Amino acid sequence: MFALFTVAIAVPLAAQNPQIYEVKKVIIADSVKASTLYVRSLEALSNWTGSQQKSKANIDVQDKDEGIVVYKGMLYLGYGKQNMMYGWDTFADFTMKVRCKDGKAQVTFTIPTLTYFWTADNSSVTVPVSEVFPEYRYSGKMLIKKASLKLAPTIPDTVDAVVNAIAKDIKSGSGDDF
Repeated sequence: MFALFTVAIAVPLAAQNPQIYEVKKVIIADSVKASTLYVRSLEALSNWTGSQQKSKANIDVQDKDEGIVVYKGMLYLGYGKQNMMYGWDTFADFTMKVRCKDGKAQVTFTIPTLTYFWTADNSSVTVPVSEVFPEYRYSGKMLIKKASLKLAPTIPDTVDAVVNAIAKDIKSGSGDDF
């Protein structure tokens, strides 16, 4: 049996809600049941989470009957050096939701905030993503500006890479029938 797969274009939805950064991607999988796509989405999310070194994610909601999986976590964006000894480990706090129906699945990746961890003492500051991306407007702890200007512009490419990897795995499955 041959199944036709196509992937819709991912569109950042910042225009709809400027307080968050969000990307949605629809995977068309003709002739594939929702239950199969659901299992593939769990495998894809598990594979992605396991491949991350500093990023952290856990299942928040898992509903097989509704075909929904929601992951919440922190996506590592990088290290923003502040001085010779210290800097900010920067994470995007995210929710990734996968909804599965017969013949299609939708991946939604949402970032409401960024969290900066100061490497000297692991203290942190969390700011709305809209305060540092696409334009830096944050008026609080100014020490994060250097890290923000370096790392916030990487959000679209980083999120696209994650969403595309998840979509690819959902579309093709693991291929492991063992």
